[in-house]
Amino acid sequence: MNAPDSPLQRLLHTPPAAPATPCRVADVLGGRPVVVYGCGDGLITFSVFVLDKFGIRPEVYLDGKFAAPTTLGDIPALAPADYRPDPALLDRAVAVVTVGKTRFHPEIFATLRGLGFTRIVLASDIYEYHLSHAPAGFEQLGQPWFAERADAIERGYALLADDKSRRVFEAVLETHVARRPVPIPHDPLDHQYFPHDVPLSAGVARSINCGAYDGDTVRQLHARHGRIEALACFEPDLRNFARLRATLTERAGQLADSVMAFPCGVFDDDVQLRFSSGNRINSTLCDDGDTVIQCVALDHVLPDFRPSFINMDIEGAEPQALKGAEQLIRRHRPDLAICVYHQPAHLWDIALQLHALVPDYRFFLRNYTGFPAETVLYASL
Repeated sequence: MNAPDSPLQRLLHTPPAAPATPCRVADVLGGRPVVVYGCGDGLITFSVFVLDKFGIRPEVYLDGKFAAPTTLGDIPALAPADYRPDPALLDRAVAVVTVGKTRFHPEIFATLRGLGFTRIVLASDIYEYHLSHAPAGFEQLGQPWFAERADAIERGYALLADDKSRRVFEAVLETHVARRPVPIPHDPLDHQYFPHDVPLSAGVARSINCGAYDGDTVRQLHARHGRIEALACFEPDLRNFARLRATLTERAGQLADSVMAFPCGVFDDDVQLRFSSGNRINSTLCDDGDTVIQCVALDHVLPDFRPSFINMDIEGAEPQALKGAEQLIRRHRPDLAICVYHQPAHLWDIALQLHALVPDYRFFLRNYTGFPAETVLYASL
């Protein structure tokens, strides 16, 4: 395996240094009034994985997009110019910025300081923001949990084919072991699924897009490769599916000779499961979900598709979906682009799962945010 002084061994067996600044929800937000700046996709992620999970109710939402005071749920939502904070609140409050585009951060921080806030943090600086669908209480576990799984972690790490993949793996792992965000080597987001430096070999002529959202990957595929032979898309959230359908209709005849779209999830069998909908990129299977969706196994619904490329971003259901595609993968050995950031163990478990299916696969790991989100495992012959 790895020498005792290897980066991986040090991560797994050397106690991590305490972070220079607080990174966990209990230390950053615990007991303080919370004001949130930003009401886009970043807020949805922050709400699902931090506010809702830890029972935190913001005092107010701020965003320049609010032309007049309104509410989100029953919480006030205002433009910063309309907000008059209580001086007593400012003494204790923390302002959390959920806007992901860094070019806006200096202006936002200046606005919040002008309102009197002295405690301002980025949502992405809070560790739990990056835990996605990890089990409840995972943030408490730390290094011992990973050390107990050292053998599997090392076997998954050993499958990686290049140094860049290993650096990404180490940085994602360190984020979870140390329970603090660690900068991750990353590529531009528009390279995701179609990377410039990964030797994919099977091509994209026959593509399956699992977790198609609003057609964002379809648009990227078309921009990069033009018209292809066949395209199959799966998206279970009906609001997202309506956007996907609009994209496919608008580009009818341009994308592929054959296009199929299924308002279904992808799983290891044909089953109906509870689903938390309406969270856009964060809609997910959930025991207490607000609706029920149909899930299908790819082997069952596309037995003769002959895929050359499959990508998956399905909010933690990737292992089950891959199990439901075992016959397609073994028979046709397509290139794969599988998200591995929704649960920490997916970082190594999914590579091991695929290696057992096709031992000849070579594996590459790439990241597209600098944080665990959008970490993708590529498999190719």
